[in-house]
Amino acid sequence: MYGAKEIILSEIKPALGCTEPAAVALNAAYLREYGVYDEKNLKLTVNTNLLKNAMYVPIPNTSKRFGVKLAFALGYLFGDVNDGLNIFKNLNEEKVKKALEFSEKVKVELIEGSELFIKSENSYAEAVTIKFHDNIEYVISKGELKEFDNHQEEVEVKSYVLEDKPFDIVYDLIEQEKSFEFVREAVELNMALAEYGMNHDVGINVSKQFSGDSLKDKICKITTSASDSRMDGVNMPAMSLTGSGNHGISATLPVWVYAKEKGFSEEETLKAVALSMLITIYVKLFIGRLSVICGAAVASGCGVAGAIAYLESDRETSKKAVKHVIQNISTLLCDGGKMACSLKVLQGASVGYDSAKFALNAMEVYEDGIIFEDVTKTIKALKGIKEKMSGVDEEVVKIMKEKLL
Repeated sequence: MYGAKEIILSEIKPALGCTEPAAVALNAAYLREYGVYDEKNLKLTVNTNLLKNAMYVPIPNTSKRFGVKLAFALGYLFGDVNDGLNIFKNLNEEKVKKALEFSEKVKVELIEGSELFIKSENSYAEAVTIKFHDNIEYVISKGELKEFDNHQEEVEVKSYVLEDKPFDIVYDLIEQEKSFEFVREAVELNMALAEYGMNHDVGINVSKQFSGDSLKDKICKITTSASDSRMDGVNMPAMSLTGSGNHGISATLPVWVYAKEKGFSEEETLKAVALSMLITIYVKLFIGRLSVICGAAVASGCGVAGAIAYLESDRETSKKAVKHVIQNISTLLCDGGKMACSLKVLQGASVGYDSAKFALNAMEVYEDGIIFEDVTKTIKALKGIKEKMSGVDEEVVKIMKEKLL
């Protein structure tokens, strides 16, 4: 059985901007690097849920330009495969203009499905990414297959060991760890984005709506500042969690701010952040990586609620806090990556904080709706609901496709 540290580290990675455009660009860079450069018959095939998250979100260093064709062109022309999900870090206006012109040569095709899939092609080669944003499975060039060593199997093994375990496993694993320094970088990267956002006009400026001195206002202001910066395309990485920068932001910063403001020790604070991240990972196993349900609100909100309640009390109170989140925002819709994602991050921070307080104040959680006495059953119920909501997801993608194609 893997420990909390191993599982969390397998699910975090610095990422510049939204991870879906970066995944497209990285795939295209592999096509050029390991295939044959050609400007004819360029085709990009992606699954519908990836398109949903990549269509309207600004690409870093492009003056808020967006689109999968542009992401492909930037990666194909200028991407460095060694930069991973930070592939947009060295762009300038000249490169962007060339990529915009080049992007007109790219044909986009869609396949149905929520599981991440990217295939880029030219006349002589193709590159394929599956399941994870930086998981380039192979490149075929002039009939020759080149496969890549990747972390896909490692991530699946480490994270998915949780899937058939009761929810108490997250507390067991956290309580077995001796040190939580391994989450410090995540906090530092995400706090740097927050500090930038508080001092600049970025995104839709959700954070600027919070001017009060209450702890909840501080949590909402700092957390949404980081998301506003990320969704604006600021040239600074977030620490992504389960493939999403916003998941990482909304799972870490509310807990960090809460614990610091309340005077908890450094070790207690980092432990609570780690618990929030692990709860987020657990919930994401059931709602999916690219999902109709917003993970930055629901999964990370569960993490925030569970971690704050645990920090102040115990695991039983923590589990009640998680159930409060689910009975409140269990089916909050993901309608794609965009600057307004900071509003969804706000829900994770705000509802997570409130739910922890509800539980700490002994507010009852009744067994109604989809809520069971057993928190494990409650979380697993989200999987069936997510699957039944596939028609909703299809309608969202249909609306977005009408704008694109």
